Amino acid sequence: MPDKISLAGLYLRHIGANLLGNFTVGVLNLFTPLVLLEVQKTLFFPKEGWRALVIFLPLVIFVAAFLQYLIQRPISRVINMSYAGMKIQEDMKEKARRRLLNLPFLLGLASLVMWITIPFFVVAFFVFFMNVPAKTSFFLGFRAIMIGMIASTISFFLVEDYSRRKLIPWFFHRGRLSALSGTIKISIRRRIRVLYMAGTSVPMILLVGTLFFFLWEMKGTSISPIELGREILIFTIILCSVFIIIALRLNFLVGKSILDPIGEMLGVVGKVRNGDFTQRIRVLSNDEIGILGDAGNDMIAGLLEREKIRDTFGKYVTPEIRDRILAGRIPLNGEKSEATLLFSDLRDFTPYVEKNDPEEVIRSMRSYFTAMQKAISKHQGLVLQYVGDEVEAVFGIPVPYKSHADKAVLAALEMRKNLEDLNRARAEKGKMPFRHGIGIHTGEVLAGNTGSEDRLSYTLIGDTVNLASRIQELTKKFQCDILISAEAVKNLKNDFKMKKKSPVTLKGYSTPITVFQI
Repeated sequence: MPDKISLAGLYLRHIGANLLGNFTVGVLNLFTPLVLLEVQKTLFFPKEGWRALVIFLPLVIFVAAFLQYLIQRPISRVINMSYAGMKIQEDMKEKARRRLLNLPFLLGLASLVMWITIPFFVVAFFVFFMNVPAKTSFFLGFRAIMIGMIASTISFFLVEDYSRRKLIPWFFHRGRLSALSGTIKISIRRRIRVLYMAGTSVPMILLVGTLFFFLWEMKGTSISPIELGREILIFTIILCSVFIIIALRLNFLVGKSILDPIGEMLGVVGKVRNGDFTQRIRVLSNDEIGILGDAGNDMIAGLLEREKIRDTFGKYVTPEIRDRILAGRIPLNGEKSEATLLFSDLRDFTPYVEKNDPEEVIRSMRSYFTAMQKAISKHQGLVLQYVGDEVEAVFGIPVPYKSHADKAVLAALEMRKNLEDLNRARAEKGKMPFRHGIGIHTGEVLAGNTGSEDRLSYTLIGDTVNLASRIQELTKKFQCDILISAEAVKNLKNDFKMKKKSPVTLKGYSTPITVFQI
C-alpha cells in the first residue's frame, strides 16, 4: 500500500490561491490613482482600516477552508476508511471518485461564489460604517470580483495539478476516468480560453474600468498633467507586473496539464515500439488526453495479446510461416517455386514405443525433435510438420534464397552431430540410443495454404516432396544416415564429401534415380 495520502496540499493550494487574490486586491487598491487616495488612507493606514483587514481576511480563510472541507468530505472518508482497513461500499467509492474529478471545478466555483458574496458585505461595511462613497465602494467590489475570477482560476489549476499527482493514481488504478458518469469535463480548447481570459481579458477590463472610474471622479478636481501621468503610469506598471506573474504561473499550470501527459504518453509509446508491451499510460484526466490515454492502453493491451497469440502460433507453425501468414504474403491459391526438401525418420521407433511408458516416449520425442529443429533452423530451414517420428523440412521456401541445397546438407550434418550429442546424454541415463535416416531432394513444389476454409495448413505438394520422402527410406537399403539426390547435388555451390550409390528404381517411378551418401 502506498504512503498515506494527505489532503493538506489541497487546502494549501486552494486557500493560497484566495490569499493571493486578497493580496492582489490590496496592492491594486493601494496604487489606484489620485481620486481614491483619501479612501486608501482610510482603508490601509488608520486603525479602522487595519481593523477591517483583521476582520475580513480571517473570514475569507475560514469560509474557504470550511467549504473545502465539506466538498472534500467524501474523498477523505474513503481514504481514512481504506487505511483503517474498513470495508468500503462500491457506491461510496464511486461517489468519492466522482467528487475527486469534480473537485477542481467545485472548489473553483466555491471560490468564485465567495468572491462575489463577501465583497457585497464588504461594500456594505464601507458604505455604512466607514463613510466610503457608494460608487467608490461599488468600484472596489467590482475589482474584487474580477480578481476573484483570477483566484478561482488559479485555485482550479493548482487543485487539479495536485489531484493528478497525488490522488487520481490512488483512486483510478486502471484509468477510465472518462467512463465515470456525472463528472464535469473541460476540453483543451476551453483550458486555453480560460488562460486567455485570465491572462489578458481580466487585466484589460480592470485597467479600462479603473481609467473609466478615474475620469468619472476627476470632475471638479484640479490635477496637474505630470501628477496625472505619473499616477496612471505607476498603476499600469503595478497592474502589468502583478498579472504578468499571475499569467506566467497560469501558463505553467495549463501547459503542464497538457504537455506532461503527452510527454509521458510519448515515452510509453517509445518503449512499446521497442517491444516492451508491459508499459501502460497513466491516465489522469477525463478530457481528450485522458480518452487518448485509455485508447493507447487498449492498443497496447491489444498488441500484447497479439504478441502472445503470435508466440503461441509460432509454437504450432514455424516463425517464418507465421510471420508471412500474419503479413498476408502467402497466396491462398499457392505458388510454384524451386526448393530443397529434407525428410528425417527415426529407426526402430515402433519397438521403442511398445517397451516404454507413454510419458517417456513423449519426452524422448520432444528432445529429439528439439535437437533436429535447432539444426534445421540454424541453416535457414523450415520445419513444416512432425508426423509420428518423422520430420519434414524445406529450404528456400517461403523465404527464397539460392543456396537452399547447401543449407539442407549443412542442416543434415548438424542433425547428425546433434543426434550424437543427444545419444551421449541418453547413454549416461541408461537409455536406448536413437538412429535416423535423412533424405534430401531438390525440385519444383507447389507451396500454399491447404485444408478447409475454417482450418488452413501450410503445405508443399508435388513429386519433389514424394521423392524426398522415398530417398529418406533408401537410407535403410544403403545402411547410411544421409542420402541426397543427383538433382540436389547439381544445385550445390560447395563441395561435400559424398559417395555415389548405384542407381535404384523406386516403386511408381519408371526411371532409376541416383543418390549420394553424405
